[in-house]
Amino acid sequence: DVFEHARSEVDDADMLQILQVKAASSATVIIEGELLVGGFKAAMNEAKRDSCSGVINTAGTKLHDFLKNSRSAFDQLRAQDRCLDLEWDDSETFEIDLPTLAKAIAWARERVQTGKPVLVNCAQGKSRSGTFACAYLMATRDLDAAAALRTVQERRPFVQPNPGFMAFLRRNEAALRSLKTEIN
Repeated sequence: DVFEHARSEVDDADMLQILQVKAASSATVIIEGELLVGGFKAAMNEAKRDSCSGVINTAGTKLHDFLKNSRSAFDQLRAQDRCLDLEWDDSETFEIDLPTLAKAIAWARERVQTGKPVLVNCAQGKSRSGTFACAYLMATRDLDAAAALRTVQERRPFVQPNPGFMAFLRRNEAALRSLKTEIN
């Protein structure tokens, strides 16, 4: 338990990561006014507010199978056309569908044009949502996969796409970066 140690014994990066995990009810700003990343609690809290233009739920409706209390908040967002579900499994063997990802990035860009950011969530705000955030940066900021991950982790060190997702981002780097001209 990090809290049993003196503050001087815990480096700043580890402390930031611990605080972000403990504050899972709020999302992390990745791009001011444009992109937030968080876990399911952050998305559920968004259903109570109107601070985001939309939520991209990378855990999909399967999230409700193991977090049953999450269904009503997400259903509220869906009823308002403020939730896009991506049925991604956090598995190294899961294959992300590139055309579906491109449509989701375009959906996010449309929502951002309203002047409010989009919140991307998965269960913890770590692998699936981090992968989407990286893909979004690659498409909108013309970054390679490594630079996109560094950018996301600078703001949310807890983010760590699984190895299969990172391989997907690297393998589809040119295609994702080419989306910049299509969605701007």
